Amino acid sequence: MEKLEAPNPDYIREVPQEYKDGLARIEAKEAAAAAKLKAEKLAEKAKVEEKIAAAVAAAVANAGGADKAVSSTKTANKASNINVDWSKAQSTDIGVFYPGTASIEWILGRKHGGKRAFTKGDRCIECHGEEIADIGNNIVSGESEKDLEPNVIPGKRGSFDVTIDATHDAENIYLRFSWADGEHAAVPFVEGGKMDPENPMKLAFMLATDDVEYADRAGCWGTCHADANTMPFAPEQDTLKGSDLAKRLNFDTGTGTGVTKYLKETRTKLELKGRRGKALGGWDKLKDQADINALQQANQFMDVVRYKSGTDKVEDGQILASRDMHGGQGAEVEASLKNGTWSVVVKRRLKSDKAGDVSIEAGKVYNFGFAIHDDYSSARYHHVSFGYKLALDNADAEINAVKQ
Repeated sequence: MEKLEAPNPDYIREVPQEYKDGLARIEAKEAAAAAKLKAEKLAEKAKVEEKIAAAVAAAVANAGGADKAVSSTKTANKASNINVDWSKAQSTDIGVFYPGTASIEWILGRKHGGKRAFTKGDRCIECHGEEIADIGNNIVSGESEKDLEPNVIPGKRGSFDVTIDATHDAENIYLRFSWADGEHAAVPFVEGGKMDPENPMKLAFMLATDDVEYADRAGCWGTCHADANTMPFAPEQDTLKGSDLAKRLNFDTGTGTGVTKYLKETRTKLELKGRRGKALGGWDKLKDQADINALQQANQFMDVVRYKSGTDKVEDGQILASRDMHGGQGAEVEASLKNGTWSVVVKRRLKSDKAGDVSIEAGKVYNFGFAIHDDYSSARYHHVSFGYKLALDNADAEINAVKQ
């Protein structure tokens, strides 16, 4: 097949300059339109926030009360310990969408039309960058012909835009995630309608080098498997309890956590086709510990930072054979919900000598992906990004952290 698909040099033709010029004009026009739309949105947002602030101030003055900020998080009324001049940061808008049960097995399987392009190295955003909202809306509504959501949540939004401001100094990188809060959509299959009543919002992001397979094109999607907890082929609790891998894979069978995220490199095989009733994934095909240790030494892991708004908890860890929240480098996070907008500010050290941490250096590009559990959601019922590039002072990276 590779020989048949190889380009025939006899058919090489020079691309006409007229075509190149026309394409450049279209790209410039689209970029100008996008910049104008963003400026209009920011201006409208500023007007709304100004009106809200004025109304709140007037109400407080009339009531004779103290001018106190209102927030749904415990950190909102604390003085900020993360002092950054955000006017020097680079801003990027990224859409996140509801993925349903789409996993790396689905991406590599028969039902994904982009499988061949993906396996040849194409990034997800190269094919789907302009249809993020459509993908999310189709999946969350249950109307997708791919049948990626068997448990529809009426009213749950399919996508939303997140603004990421990025900057750095000599020691730390600073990321600020901002997005509009949505209306509450009660979950019909959960008592009380909230999956995680303690946490109205959770945010996590992952970093990896190109040493991790698929990270260069899919970001953190390579850690999501069809046999993980709440996914279609998740093993039964009795199966997990009886497995000799229980200790190595950190199963928390007491709370039903089950199989967590893991990397393909740690398994001897992933089942992709599902023929004869075989379960997709490879949770039970774990390699020997010596092989896992070698992967660790070769930087074949994903660094993950998680934040939980209700408990104001910050976690740091890695994903390799399983998700292991070990402490590591750590990060500071400050979050607030004001005037209908979430703001999550992350301060993270650039360099670390801890196992499972990715050190960020000038001149290098890293793979980046993030997920947001909004509206008290948990497990797979979140919104996710595609894979993007993060770097320091590099205009070619989607997440470009410029120096203070």
